[in-house]
Amino acid sequence: MLRALIRVSRQDREMSTSSKLSASSVRSAFSARLTMLREAYGRSVGRPSMTRKEFAEILGLEAERYSTYERGTREPPLSVLVEIHTVTGVNLNGLIAGDIDKA
Repeated sequence: MLRALIRVSRQDREMSTSSKLSASSVRSAFSARLTMLREAYGRSVGRPSMTRKEFAEILGLEAERYSTYERGTREPPLSVLVEIHTVTGVNLNGLIAGDIDKA
């Protein structure tokens, strides 16, 4: 489930070692990891084309609110990150910082 996230994680580390990351590039990398997590979670539960709306409902969120996290226009609060971890089992350090190897 996390193979796609590991690839993005390595790209994140390569970018961070080559230059300072802007807030928008950090949000963009996070939103890409969140999108991949939703897709991987959907495949793991037999819903390979899980929509943002479906994933938001599983997390107990309004679809539009979740969509802002995945688009990178808002950052989720800690309570949402905890719910993402509870539902998917993903390591939050990996999801947030892209450091999947330390999961």
